[in-house]
Amino acid sequence: MINLLEEINLKFQGKYNFLKLLNVVYEDDICIITFLYPYFINDFTEIEKESIEKFVKEFLLLNKNVKVKFKKSFLDEKLIINDILDFFKINKKGLYPYLSYDKIKISKNIQDVEINIYFNNDILGLIDEFAIRNDIKNFLERKYIANFYINIIGNNEVLPSEIKADDITPISNKVKRYNVILEKKLIGGDIIPKPEFIGNIKKAKTSVILAGFIDNIIKKTFLIKKGKNVGKEKSLYTFNLNDNSGKIECVHFCAKSNEKIFENLNNLDFLLCVGNIKLGLNGQLVYYINKISKANPILENEKQENICIHKQVVHPDLLPRNDQSNMFEVKQEYNDFIMKNNIVVFDIETTGLDFENDEITEIGAVKIEKGEITQRFSSFAKPKNPIPFEVQKLTNITNEMVENAPKIEDVIIDFFEWSRGCVISGYNVIGFDMKFIKKIANNLNLKFDNEVVDTMMLVRQSSLKVTNYKLGTVVKFFGLVLNDAHRAFNDAFATAKVLLELNKK
Repeated sequence: MINLLEEINLKFQGKYNFLKLLNVVYEDDICIITFLYPYFINDFTEIEKESIEKFVKEFLLLNKNVKVKFKKSFLDEKLIINDILDFFKINKKGLYPYLSYDKIKISKNIQDVEINIYFNNDILGLIDEFAIRNDIKNFLERKYIANFYINIIGNNEVLPSEIKADDITPISNKVKRYNVILEKKLIGGDIIPKPEFIGNIKKAKTSVILAGFIDNIIKKTFLIKKGKNVGKEKSLYTFNLNDNSGKIECVHFCAKSNEKIFENLNNLDFLLCVGNIKLGLNGQLVYYINKISKANPILENEKQENICIHKQVVHPDLLPRNDQSNMFEVKQEYNDFIMKNNIVVFDIETTGLDFENDEITEIGAVKIEKGEITQRFSSFAKPKNPIPFEVQKLTNITNEMVENAPKIEDVIIDFFEWSRGCVISGYNVIGFDMKFIKKIANNLNLKFDNEVVDTMMLVRQSSLKVTNYKLGTVVKFFGLVLNDAHRAFNDAFATAKVLLELNKK
């Protein structure tokens, strides 16, 4: 997305210079670009939206595959506090247990937001205040349009004598699941009947499968305030879901046609659900459900082999630094996009070009952290059908090489966990690779909602004087080397190098 905002300002002579690029998400074969604008700016007219969207499509050379959205930046105190707590939970796990909702105070005036964060004086003496203030400021300014002023203030509060290990230990990549017996689909599409344990849910995440007994069903109504149905009444249902390992509060926004389904539900009915876990305003996790089926639990005297735990099949390894001479001095060669994001660059090899019918035979990826390629993810996958001979010649991947490889579903689960929270990139990733990945992920009820940056799109937007936009041509232009092209890891590594070159200061 290099220079997109600059190009918009040039095109419209600064009329929209208040816009900020919030994110770029690949969803259902469409690249969704979301812009943020201040809450005090009047809503865009349909004509303005259409003119901006038309320009963005032309600029990105993807007329049919781009959708532009506009989101107002509300400076809601509760939202900002929840985002700060999320920042510490993800980035400063050692400090998170010493922080709580009441230790963050906010005052604001139009676009100026002052934030006071209170820590015990002993903790304050152990941290780099300047670095943390700067990190929080950068984190919030990516999500809001405002001037943030961060203060970290000491107090004499007595520290707790014990901190729970769960509070500071990252969650394992292995997700424990168990089987239930599917009875009847009620709302939404099919659900794979292998839910997680509610008691293991410790943080917000998407596309979560849970099951349990329901109780305390409450119907609420509200008026729709936006869109074509403005003024109409809509229902939502809240209830609890309990699987004996834990309980979670649930919310479902209900279509009129589905209200009878809820009227026929009773306390202690056993449901299988898919939805997103989010942090509620009370600081507790809430399960927002979009698919519901009736199910039955498997009793303890039934076969225990039905219990399923995903076993990790791909073990990413660390890549050594090429240059250790600069160990004590970090030189920032790249722009903020590279330095402030963890980026996963990946490539796949397949049995053909049709994502509906062909299969993945290999995934290769690298992770970029603060401008360095630090980790490698690489695995074959065994297809259900033989690899065509012409594809074997192109990729040098034979049927014998994938004979003992793991199933692609297991590889995708590991890739999903490894790339969680990262920007995803690749070469022609939107037009090809993500289609294969998302088809399998959808069958597993996994939602890749990462920001997606297509490196080939960046090359096309740049001023590189290349004869064509093939990866090999671009690699050669930068004086890089691509060994064994059409092997996933090698292509991913070369693409990562190109991405770094494109974002050099």
